[in-house]
Amino acid sequence: MLVSDDVPIEPFEGLAFPNPARVELELRQADRMLVVTGTIDARVHGQCDACLEGVDRSLHVDVSERLDPSHGRDVDPFGESNVLTGERLDVADLAQQSVLSALPMGLRCSEGCRGLCPLCGANRNTGECTCERTAS
Repeated sequence: MLVSDDVPIEPFEGLAFPNPARVELELRQADRMLVVTGTIDARVHGQCDACLEGVDRSLHVDVSERLDPSHGRDVDPFGESNVLTGERLDVADLAQQSVLSALPMGLRCSEGCRGLCPLCGANRNTGECTCERTAS
């Protein structure tokens, strides 16, 4: 079975997902397990952890899950198969969990972000502040 859908992702700890995530999944049965493979593409918006400027990033998640229908949300709400209720897959919950687990520990505007001056708070990416010249 193929699933192709746009799924909204709820905001999480200061991060927003302005557009629904694009979910492309293939579902198949192997033994007694539900095998879910595919991709999820989302946009995340938040503040850079170093300079506090706005950051807009694309996020791509490859999905490869083996879910046990006998241990779904009804049996273990915190287990690995908690996106299953009986034999029904909650695609929105799977997308939410997959996107949140793929987020970086800290969102940065760029790898070379210089952050804020610890003395005056100026954004060091936009130029030098007077603190850097007088602190020496």
